[in-house]
Amino acid sequence: MELTERSSQLGLLERRLADLLRGGTSPTDRPVTVLTGPVGSGKTALAQAFARRACDAGARVIGASASRAERSVPLEVVRQLVRAVPSCAADAPDIRARLARLLDAGALAWIDADPADAENARLTAAIGRALLELTSRGPLVIVVDDIHHADVPSLRCLDYVARRLSGLSLLMVLTEAPRTRPWQADVHAEMLQPAKLHRIRLPLLTAEGTFQLLAQRLDIPLARSIAEESHRISGGNPLLVHALADDQAAAPRSADAPAVGESFREAVLSCLYRCDRLVLNAARVLAVTGEPLHGSLLPHLVDARLHPALGAVDKSTSAGLIDEQGLRHPAVTQAVIDGMTAEERVRLHLGAARLLHDDGAPPARIAPHLVDIGELAEPWMAQTLLDAGEQALLDGEVETALRYLRRAHRSGVGECLRARIRSALARAEWRLDPQATIPHLVSVATAIRAGHLGSQQAAGPIQYLLWHGEIDKAVDLVRHLSERSDPADPQSVAELLIITGWISTLYPGVMVDRPAPAVAARDPLTLARVKHGLSGLILLSGVLARGDAGVVEEAERTLSTTGPDDEPNMWRVICALVAMIYADQLDLADDWCDRLDRHLATPHQPTPSATLTALRAAVAGRLGDLPRAGKLADEALGQLSPKGWGVVIGIPLAVRIRALTFMDQLDTAAACLQVPVPPAIFETPLGLHYLHARGTHALAAGSPEAALADFQLCGQLMQRWQLDFSGLVPWRTESARALLRMGRRQQARKLVRDELARLRPVHVRYRAAALRVLAATEEGQERIPHLRSAVRLLRQCGDRMELAHNLADLGHAYEQAGDRRQARAATRSARALAEECGIPTLWPSALSTRDGATGSRAGGAVLVQGLTDTESRMATLAAQGHTNREIAEKLFLTVSAIEQRMTRIYRKLDVNSRSELAGRLRFDRPGTTVPDPLKRGTDPPGGRPSGPRPR
Repeated sequence: MELTERSSQLGLLERRLADLLRGGTSPTDRPVTVLTGPVGSGKTALAQAFARRACDAGARVIGASASRAERSVPLEVVRQLVRAVPSCAADAPDIRARLARLLDAGALAWIDADPADAENARLTAAIGRALLELTSRGPLVIVVDDIHHADVPSLRCLDYVARRLSGLSLLMVLTEAPRTRPWQADVHAEMLQPAKLHRIRLPLLTAEGTFQLLAQRLDIPLARSIAEESHRISGGNPLLVHALADDQAAAPRSADAPAVGESFREAVLSCLYRCDRLVLNAARVLAVTGEPLHGSLLPHLVDARLHPALGAVDKSTSAGLIDEQGLRHPAVTQAVIDGMTAEERVRLHLGAARLLHDDGAPPARIAPHLVDIGELAEPWMAQTLLDAGEQALLDGEVETALRYLRRAHRSGVGECLRARIRSALARAEWRLDPQATIPHLVSVATAIRAGHLGSQQAAGPIQYLLWHGEIDKAVDLVRHLSERSDPADPQSVAELLIITGWISTLYPGVMVDRPAPAVAARDPLTLARVKHGLSGLILLSGVLARGDAGVVEEAERTLSTTGPDDEPNMWRVICALVAMIYADQLDLADDWCDRLDRHLATPHQPTPSATLTALRAAVAGRLGDLPRAGKLADEALGQLSPKGWGVVIGIPLAVRIRALTFMDQLDTAAACLQVPVPPAIFETPLGLHYLHARGTHALAAGSPEAALADFQLCGQLMQRWQLDFSGLVPWRTESARALLRMGRRQQARKLVRDELARLRPVHVRYRAAALRVLAATEEGQERIPHLRSAVRLLRQCGDRMELAHNLADLGHAYEQAGDRRQARAATRSARALAEECGIPTLWPSALSTRDGATGSRAGGAVLVQGLTDTESRMATLAAQGHTNREIAEKLFLTVSAIEQRMTRIYRKLDVNSRSELAGRLRFDRPGTTVPDPLKRGTDPPGGRPSGPRPR
């Protein structure tokens, strides 16, 4: 082992050697030198280096090494010294022979005799005198390694020699590791009296010393990068640092952190086995309990016979592995645990659990020990795991909760306790994957019907049934709870009122019996509990039922005082955000989404994270940031499986479909429509967003009839549920847009005017959208005031996508009115906004032609089966004789985009030139329209799933 940071200690030994060689030792000098340091600190390497230098300097050196295994072998250390004599005193065969005879006699005498026996004392003196005679033949150095393990007779002989060294040419160098208590206290004290010792202490390495040692074994840059952490792990113990270097050299590639492998684990165990047995036992207890050195469990879990020596366990006696905080590093803890048998671990965990339980410790302290034992034999154990799991859920530690709850579930417990465990398991599994809750929900439902669970434990599972669209089962369970609950119990009444409130909000068309009025229901504390449990729903209902924008301040208060760390709070946060979105406070909602995303301290909880990401996508979509909305929606959909999303899939799926549609990626949007959704989604307000997105895609893909059916279904449901609020879905405006595409201008105008009459002044976004459609029902200059009003409103609410389309329509209206300057300004603004929003094609409103047919900015566009709206307009313009550049100018596209789309149009229509295209579209000459245009198909690319109707 390299002598790093040991030069001063070696220098002291060399000075004593120089004194020996000069013969200058005086009677006052302390003749024995002891190298003291923790196990693994390099004492042996330093003694060996000194022995080599002594030989090189002309001194004779004899050495021995003591061992714990040979403590009971009398005179073993002296015998090793005698064996070493021939190499440096070949001229003293008589001394060697005499020592051999004395050792044989002493070995026999010490086996059975009392150490204080007079005969043994005479043998000790005879052996000591024989050893001293070796000094008459020149300077002699005696080196004994690990003197703390030496057998008692050898210690007595060496003590005899040490007391007579003054004036002799002999230097005795011993190495010793601090112990919690000496092997033979009296003999040890006699041998190592401070008055006759020169003690040289070897400290553990500093951080710089750790680097120097690593640099001798590894590349210097690598050694520098891992030195600091290596020092934290090893404590500066050279043996452990060498082991880390071995692991690093064997690692497949270099890293900034030390590689902790088999060499390090073996070195840790080697150090502990070379320390006292008490240190090994203490390390095992500390590894299992994770307590500090002076914690309450250690004295009870180590061998009772060793208790008095516990105070001596420290850095020096434990090779630097144990300090006041316990084991110095998690890597050390893992090495100790790996070195234990399964039976040893179970014994310590069980003992720790029982001690903590008897002391009244909280479940969170006891549960880690119960997880790793075999059978949960005592009744309190499973209950403790359940309590600890529920607390971990409240703290947001889902993985920990699952570990406790799964272990509790595997134990043999009663039906009631098992039902509570399954309920808690469902809550924990839902955080990670809602689909994983389904098996638990089946068991929980059975337990509720059997009366094993009350309303408090059933509330969470019933919410998950609503999430998965199992509304019939949820209503049935509420009925069972109502029948069994005690009307005088405020807690039961409050939970039932909260559950029924959730059902009524998520499934407004479902009738559910509320608890009968009782004294408990009018209790102020019960009312306060219900109000708190339904606070998020109250905010949401205020917006949906009344369009109340005043709830925004209350929503902000909720968000500022509530985090999404536990489940009840998470639902309140989601409801508050949705209320902000429906109240059209999008910038505020976006800001809160970012804050909550940073605050969410549970990155390993996909369900809350995915839900928050879906809401961020919805905000981005309403703000007109289509690329961001599509990306966030795709990210949210990737965090959970389609089945895991349940009915809530309507949020991210609707945002993604609309974003792709407006970005003219109709085929990809059509593929999203093939994602299966639960039938129950159409019984929730979430299904309205899905229907809205599906209708928008159908309209863009050339199926206005299908789009109108979806929009009108939204209206029917909203009216039936008494949620006819444009912030949810502006179904009248969207239906009017579809009617315009179908050429039914009067119906469209009537519907959009009805929408404008219903809107409040604060609903600027929806008023602007309605004004744009109203403008499309007008002729000539009459469109301009409506479009200008819409642009002014859209600048207030920040919907850049809708603003871009309005500006495009306004520019076209100005152009038709002959105001080219205003037309150019509006068109430039529209293009800039479209580029910001990621809109490749600006879709104008369906403007009416004089003959009442559906048209576009290009005049009477032929609507061709198999082509989208944009492709139909391109085909019409090309057939009329417009160049690609002119078409690009009219449709706000690049020339390359027009070329790519024209290639697609030729392929779809199986034509090879513009003349063939004109013939296909029945154009006799450029600029004329077709009197009898072809009818369009009603199915979008890839087919369109039929829209289920509510029950």
